[in-house]
Amino acid sequence: MVDLTNVDFITFKENERDAGTYWVKLHIGSKEARYICEDKDSLRTLLENWSKLRGKEITITDEDIIEW
Repeated sequence: MVDLTNVDFITFKENERDAGTYWVKLHIGSKEARYICEDKDSLRTLLENWSKLRGKEITITDEDIIEW
């Protein structure tokens, strides 16, 4: 379990071996917790909920999620 209020920032990338799933790192101080999102919607929900807990309301689009 990870308390999202303790997460400083989040990084993610698409899983190269299982397209459509995403590897997520929840950075907490000098440590990190890893999580796999099964699709864009679950990644979007995670990012938007974390943002709300931090006092910001954001909207994540598919374009925000694509890998550069």
